[in-house]
Amino acid sequence: MQITIELPENLALYFQAQLGTAQYPTLGDYIQALVIEDLTRKAQLESKLLEALDSPATPMTDDDWDYIRAQVRQNLGQANPRA
Repeated sequence: MQITIELPENLALYFQAQLGTAQYPTLGDYIQALVIEDLTRKAQLESKLLEALDSPATPMTDDDWDYIRAQVRQNLGQANPRA
């Protein structure tokens, strides 16, 4: 399979830095690792959602909302490499 992608310069530099390392010696190894990580993350999420559906509902507390807000802020910071 052949794939062509265009990346902004900052992501291209990061991508190039990952290649040639012991962990990702080739482009294929890096892409494969990303796909496997995505599949694993989705399977874990589905498992957690199914588990939550089977558990009793509890009221949300202020601490619950604070935790959710902190997680969202952390995830947004990780998703934006320029932040």
